Amino acid sequence: MSKWLKFGINCVIVLGRIGIVFAYVLIILPLGNFYPAFKGVLPQHILHSDEFLLLPGKHTVTAAAMQSFPNWPYAILILIGTAILGWALIKHLRALIVILTNLREADYFAITTVSALRQLFIARIAMIVSDVFLASGNQLTRNWFYVVNNGGLMGATWSTAISDFWVSIFFGVIYVAYRYTLTLKTENDLTI
Repeated sequence: MSKWLKFGINCVIVLGRIGIVFAYVLIILPLGNFYPAFKGVLPQHILHSDEFLLLPGKHTVTAAAMQSFPNWPYAILILIGTAILGWALIKHLRALIVILTNLREADYFAITTVSALRQLFIARIAMIVSDVFLASGNQLTRNWFYVVNNGGLMGATWSTAISDFWVSIFFGVIYVAYRYTLTLKTENDLTI
């Protein structure tokens, strides 16, 4: 393996570790929704936030919609979805670091790679679950205020859940294929 490839893998490992730190912060971030929900100003907070975009053709929000907005269900859905997403990102990045470390050390058929691929698959399933919670919370803002969350990871929609479903199938196929390949290699090593 060339020294530039090892350098690149080491850079990605360092970025993965930094990403784990940010994923821990992501778990804490939606707690900021509880203060406006407790004070009863969450609708105003949502409407004046830069993270939400107004749908075209919808320009006004009625006072009745603001008063009837389910503050606590929204805050709880976003909190649960973000906590699950943060946990899944941490698992995903840790598994990626294990795979890259094995690749850097030229240990292509390591048993730890199989467990890391399984963790990647589990993390993708957890991301689907988090997408359901986040999309439910974002559907509330869409129905009540005609705004769409544009806040990056927390802006999940139902199509995000569907795309994460297909990505999880992709990771599942890679996991099964690699596990089968490792089994064949082990049998081949035993027969020689």
